[in-house]
Amino acid sequence: MKDEEWKTRQIVHYYQWVPVILLVMSAMSLLPMLLWRFLNRRSGIDVSVLMVSAAAGQQAGYAELRERTVRYVVNQVSFYAN
Repeated sequence: MKDEEWKTRQIVHYYQWVPVILLVMSAMSLLPMLLWRFLNRRSGIDVSVLMVSAAAGQQAGYAELRERTVRYVVNQVSFYAN
């Protein structure tokens, strides 16, 4: 009886690959972040400081302060873009 049950029983082989596939998928989702951080550090430009400066310039109440902040951000971006 056990031999007949064994022959009729379906065996699924792909479940053993699920952890491997999930591990590969998680690594592939981390690779762009790691690449971005690596290239960001090598470029010398600090994107977070530029974003904080741009937000401060946008919220500035005085036109002179806003103009100085925008000029700073533009100078930094043009310096690293060239």
